[in-house]
Amino acid sequence: MSTLFLPILAGHLIADFWLQPASWIESKRENGWKSKHLFFHAAIASIMPVLFTLQIDLWWFVPSIFVTHYFIDALKSKTSDNLLFFLIDQALHITILWALSTFATSIVLEESFADFWVYVAGFILVTTPAGILIGKFLQPITKMENKPMKADASAWIGIVERILILIFILAGQFQAIGFLVAAKSVFRFSEIKKNENPKAEYFLLGTLVSFLVAVVVGMGIRYFSRS
Repeated sequence: MSTLFLPILAGHLIADFWLQPASWIESKRENGWKSKHLFFHAAIASIMPVLFTLQIDLWWFVPSIFVTHYFIDALKSKTSDNLLFFLIDQALHITILWALSTFATSIVLEESFADFWVYVAGFILVTTPAGILIGKFLQPITKMENKPMKADASAWIGIVERILILIFILAGQFQAIGFLVAAKSVFRFSEIKKNENPKAEYFLLGTLVSFLVAVVVGMGIRYFSRS
């Protein structure tokens, strides 16, 4: 955890999820490697990780990441938009970033900075990245269409609840998570039943998966951070 992988990972998550509009994703799927938005996205995805390292000497990471990110996303645009290919896509990107930060440089982070980036990467992960992951997991169960995640009220509720769980875990307030789970489940279930929606179980499953992801990330932060 003392390598530059953590700030590079944080930069990747921001570029790949926060700074990539749904219209760019649609453009990549329609036009493939010819999409101008694929070029723009690859440029951002190669610059952001290097910027987060604060190491000018690693400028040559930018073209390396650009080329690999461009071709990985171009190939992904020709595949099905499901959980499996989403995981493969992210695994390839992250493996390349890990290899560069581990084998292409000997620069290490100070202990305090390493802990900082553990927290930053964790909190970024439970926002849009986790939301997209959960959505793709639920697609075959709820028969939902493969559409890019929109920043609607439901998505923001999921992001806020995962951030709250993360805060509770890091503060050691595990009992608060139980109250949050109970309150969210009762509210969701009663609301859906009131509207006579037969898919109440699907909403409950989505809530539980969202909570599980937040708990796993929170425990991961506690394990990897030294503070």
